[in-house]
Amino acid sequence: MADKLTPKQERFAQLIAGGNDQSTAYREAFNSSGKDSTVHSEASRLMKNPKVSARVEQITEQKHRAISRKAVTDRELVVGKLRRWTEDGIDPTTGDEPTQAQLTAAQLLGRTVALFSDKVEQVTTERTADEVAAEIKRRLAVAAESDQDSEPLH
Repeated sequence: MADKLTPKQERFAQLIAGGNDQSTAYREAFNSSGKDSTVHSEASRLMKNPKVSARVEQITEQKHRAISRKAVTDRELVVGKLRRWTEDGIDPTTGDEPTQAQLTAAQLLGRTVALFSDKVEQVTTERTADEVAAEIKRRLAVAAESDQDSEPLH
């Protein structure tokens, strides 16, 4: 029973894991209206409590797992619907062709879980100034060579 947090400590941990800063979480969890310096030092002391910091970490991990599960579920939903729509040409829930709104909704949901990506990946290589200068000279030589081969414009 000694490892159990008090209700106020639990609330503090929940607020921290929810994205609040330590002082704000302390004020809310402990209903404190003390001086800023006092609240800051008490909040800091509380976060150094191994039971509290472990609970914050546990809650944070639970949230990350829940987000991952939701993303997988959404991805499976989108892929499943799109697969049925393309294979059967109908929405299995209505028996009709999917509407534009349904297709747009599936596309938007798919983007939220990175199923579709408009991102173009650009790979660059580091080059020295000498390498860049050599490339410029090579390209100028090719351009000059092609100018000599062509007829004058005037």
